[in-house]
Amino acid sequence: MTSPGDPGPVGRSHRRIEDPPLVTGSGPFTADLVPPDALHAWFVRSPFARGDLLAIDVGTAAAMPGVVDVITATDLDLRDLPARIGGRDHPGMARPMLARDRVTHVGQAVAVVLAERPAQAEDAAGLVFADIDLGEPVLTVAEATGTERLVHPAAGTNVVLHETLAVGPEPVGGLVEVTVAVEHPRLAPSPIEPLAALATPTDDALHLHVGTQAPHRLRDELALVLGLEPDQIRISVPNVGGAFGMKRFHPEYAVIAAAALRLRRPVAWVQPRRDLFVAGSHGRSQRHEVTLCATAEGHIREARFVLTTDTGAYPHVGAQIGQFSRLVATGLYDIPRVEFELIAAVTNLPPTAPYRGAGRPEAALAIERAIDALARRLGIDPAELRRRNLIARLPHVTPTGAKHDSGDYAAALEQALRIAAYEEVRQEQMRRRQAGEDPVGIGLGAFIERAGGAPDSWEYGAVTIDTEGQVVVRTGATSAGQGHATVWRRLIATMFGVEAKAVDLRTGDTAEVPDSVGSFASRSAQIGASAVVRCAEEVRMVAARVAADLLEADPGDLVFVGGAVQVAGVPDAGVTLAQIAAEAQGRQIALYAEERYSPGAQTFPYGVHVAIVEVELETGRVRPLRLVAVDDVGTVLDSMIVTGQVRGSVTQGLGAALYERMRYDELGQPLSTTFMDYLIPSSALDAPLALGHLTHPAPSNPLGAKGAGEGGCIGMPPAIINATLDALEPYGVTELQIPLTADRVWHALNEAAVRGAAP
Repeated sequence: MTSPGDPGPVGRSHRRIEDPPLVTGSGPFTADLVPPDALHAWFVRSPFARGDLLAIDVGTAAAMPGVVDVITATDLDLRDLPARIGGRDHPGMARPMLARDRVTHVGQAVAVVLAERPAQAEDAAGLVFADIDLGEPVLTVAEATGTERLVHPAAGTNVVLHETLAVGPEPVGGLVEVTVAVEHPRLAPSPIEPLAALATPTDDALHLHVGTQAPHRLRDELALVLGLEPDQIRISVPNVGGAFGMKRFHPEYAVIAAAALRLRRPVAWVQPRRDLFVAGSHGRSQRHEVTLCATAEGHIREARFVLTTDTGAYPHVGAQIGQFSRLVATGLYDIPRVEFELIAAVTNLPPTAPYRGAGRPEAALAIERAIDALARRLGIDPAELRRRNLIARLPHVTPTGAKHDSGDYAAALEQALRIAAYEEVRQEQMRRRQAGEDPVGIGLGAFIERAGGAPDSWEYGAVTIDTEGQVVVRTGATSAGQGHATVWRRLIATMFGVEAKAVDLRTGDTAEVPDSVGSFASRSAQIGASAVVRCAEEVRMVAARVAADLLEADPGDLVFVGGAVQVAGVPDAGVTLAQIAAEAQGRQIALYAEERYSPGAQTFPYGVHVAIVEVELETGRVRPLRLVAVDDVGTVLDSMIVTGQVRGSVTQGLGAALYERMRYDELGQPLSTTFMDYLIPSSALDAPLALGHLTHPAPSNPLGAKGAGEGGCIGMPPAIINATLDALEPYGVTELQIPLTADRVWHALNEAAVRGAAP
């Protein structure tokens, strides 16, 4: 048997098992499951960011053809979702499912139209009139903390979290200080499949088909706001077209569930793409001020951080993301003293929530920008400054409490520099400067990633051999396209000597899987897969003992191969898994194991990314010429899937660095509502990407796996902006913020020229 710590054939590249139905169009997504008799929901949303909701006129809409019902908050007995952060409730900030007495952001749902066809619901929604007495919105953390205007008057404050940390010895005097301000704007997660849900009333109560990353958590939250017991709600997750952290609880799910129960008919909601921008959960929205204090030789002695984060109108999961940033604030560097102040506040903008990386991209951007600024201040090459400050020995506990588990940070840096041909790029840079050509720059983005969720986080797994001899696996890890079916099935198939397609994988259904935490924070493989592997080991040992009795052999002499158990070297002497299952049943021996497995620790994937960019001086366009991503994700369970995750994440990182930003005017009106004004990377961005890797297995789980899906959007943005500033240094451009749109860079160049800084 292949031991769990050595994935053997699983670690190689395999054709994904789940892909054929997806590429042929036969794999159902939520919208494909809507029955002919379903009603279709269309939400009426506030056009204003702040105001008192005086009345809602639904009469004209209710009389429209095909309309069955128009529902407002007074029609449904729905509880608010508590604002529970770190185990503590914030009174007055609970989130209503439909606005009642006031609106708190553009896009907040105030009513829902239910009609026989989607077009009828959409047309009628345009005839619902909400009478709103406008108020002046709070749009930034600075306003939230410096004004008497309250987003939630009953709360008495706009501040959700205000925490400080000071750890480590006081530094000696005579240090060089450098301070940078780094902004990470709001981003709109943009999966191929937007939000969608189908609510069907049942004899028990409710069946909800929905693409979600955490079905049991969603079930429990829905039970809370609907006033039901959790076992009255069944959540089923069909194929999911991408999630990136955003597919968790949304008020619309509760509203259509309540509507289905009210009307005793299935109700479907498929989010229009515009609503994803206007009312969907957004990511990032942080501002760091970072001060580094170092010796003249470049040894960093202290780092001071002030982080302000905008949670949007309702401070649920999004309020904790600043704490994630704090944990990894010092990156890969051995910095003995850290001071950190965190302020999270509500505003009259849509709520923020986890988005791929959740706090780690923001932290990496901040520390890596500060490292480059310090390097320029000291006249030390940025790569050399990093060499002098990297953590040398692991495991290592940082002043912020991050317990870096395994790796070799110096080796990752050197490999990335080698692949990028760092010195050759420097030579080309000098040649272009002397020739007066468009400049090139090279930038680094080193990062540490906290993966797995909370240190005590767990996941459900179960394995059994049924009476037909089939291996049945249940897992709480629900896939949103990451390749779970391929990895889980091959892991278990290897252990039982069967074909991967013969493993029955059951997931994403609260009727099939009794419990789960969910798929987020790069936790699925390290915790979810480890859970089922541990269960499979237990079942395999029991099956081997039963087979040994049947074969009159020693269990240690047996091998699992071809759906049977044989005596090693004697292929004619064997029994099938079905025969073993029948024998075990007759002897009342359970070929079954389940576990809620917790590794008791987080893992810390890391990497060093490099970007080589060219800046067109005439237009300000930043063009990536070559990219390098060196990552250590622990044990690689399937190389093709890991490569795909890294490439996809790097692409999202490029989007954040170059294009993406939710923009608002002074009234809180969104200016980014379509892909015409919210740009994302496409095939037109043709930047060659070279991958490198190191493998230091995580010591905390039996597979040695770390997270593999988020590194690109953490490491690549700082590499891009550092490369751009490196290219523009001779032109006097010393500060930029992402996204590096052509107009931003062009204006920076022209402002530098006005100051006389450009050559």
